[in-house]
Amino acid sequence: MNSRLKKLDNLFHPRSIAFVGATETIGKWGFIIYNNLISGEYEGKLYPVNPGRDSVLGFKAYPSVRDIPGEVDMAVFTVPARQVLAAIDDCVAKDVAAGVVISAGFKELGGEYADLESELVARTRAGNMVLVGPNGQGVCCPKEKLYPWIPPNFHPPAGEVGVVSQSGNIQTMLIGEVVKSGFGISKSASSGNEADLKTEDFFEYFAHDPDTKVILAYVEGISDGRSFIERTRATTAKKPVIVFKGGSTLSGVSAARSHTGAMAVSDRLFDSVCKQSGLIRAWRIDEAGIIASSFLGHPLPRGRRVAILTGGGGLGVVAADACSKLGLEVVNLSDETLSKIGELMPDWWVPGNPVDMVAGLRFGTRKPILEILMKSGEVDSIILPRMGPPQKNGAMTTNQKGNVSESFKIWEAMAKRQVKLAHELYDMMAEHNIPVFMASNLFQETNIDISELLGDKRMTIYRNIDTACLAASAMADYSEYLRNIGTMEEEQPGTK
Repeated sequence: MNSRLKKLDNLFHPRSIAFVGATETIGKWGFIIYNNLISGEYEGKLYPVNPGRDSVLGFKAYPSVRDIPGEVDMAVFTVPARQVLAAIDDCVAKDVAAGVVISAGFKELGGEYADLESELVARTRAGNMVLVGPNGQGVCCPKEKLYPWIPPNFHPPAGEVGVVSQSGNIQTMLIGEVVKSGFGISKSASSGNEADLKTEDFFEYFAHDPDTKVILAYVEGISDGRSFIERTRATTAKKPVIVFKGGSTLSGVSAARSHTGAMAVSDRLFDSVCKQSGLIRAWRIDEAGIIASSFLGHPLPRGRRVAILTGGGGLGVVAADACSKLGLEVVNLSDETLSKIGELMPDWWVPGNPVDMVAGLRFGTRKPILEILMKSGEVDSIILPRMGPPQKNGAMTTNQKGNVSESFKIWEAMAKRQVKLAHELYDMMAEHNIPVFMASNLFQETNIDISELLGDKRMTIYRNIDTACLAASAMADYSEYLRNIGTMEEEQPGTK
């Protein structure tokens, strides 16, 4: 990592922040974002910059960055676009290493505003600063309690997913999907117009960041295809990168140009970029977050061979279809493996893969069957659908005698039983290095906090069969990519 990107340490681990445009006027970004720093309990020094005030929300204010008495690691800008240039000059004079420009009104408007952005970059680079934005939502680093960004009082937990997004709203949504899956964020940046720092700059930084194990991105356009591919390849050789792309239609391309001024690439070309550089492409926001989380909760599969263990025949059929469509191989299990499984099954069991547990009530046989499959050497991953009927959270039913039954408590008990199963699966995956992708709707139906129940043994529990199979396929794709470039290692992002 070059010395310039090393300055991103000042962005994500600042000891002090100058906030240019801090205000007490509720409804302005200068209030909302500045207040997020305070409500997030940022522990460094905070210097509001506002020439019209002596203090802002209890902190002494300064007319300019030059007037701040101490050192400043990072600056945040919410003033109008044309005022940002003068503030950048002040930061350069103060030797500020990094800046975040929330302000819009640059390249996305075209014409003279594009020239304004070019001048912004010229002054920034001449002053040896790095700059996020403009026209972005901000950044966060939960480990540092650092939240200088737009979404009010949104403080996701610390974790191991690094996020970079050319859209602020989608940044929030991607992070939300990761959190719903039970995981947290190492660092995140809304790159906006990418006047200075590009998506690939963050890839390179995250590749060297010990707190980041998986990278998640939203991309609208690529300014330098050759550089993007080369630097992304260097990143994906070390860590998985999941990308969701906007601008895949003519309407989307036009919207991207007016949103961030992005030079959008065709869908076919971007597919080629993904294949060349090892990117894992997601087609929906929720899928992108779920796939990213999967790399934290599972070991990498060694190949594309899958077994399906189900408590009902229909679930097995649906899972087999989903796997086949995604290029996973629902393998024919050997007679030896089927014989071992058959010893645990009733006489009417029909041998095969999917392995149907015949109505799924033989709970004591589930773990030994999984162990047989894991030890067989015939499968690389296992799909485990555990789906139930929909149930309204907190539903109360009354029988004919007028007795009230809190039926949702049954669902809570079932969900906790599945948490116990998840803990068993976590240990088994760590021992045998075979991922198990469990699908269950119980946690959605009961609104149980899955991350709290899973504790340290945290794995993704999928909301439906299709998503579980998609995650298995994405991880198999990445495993195959690592083998092809010769970097497949025994220990990869997962339960280890």
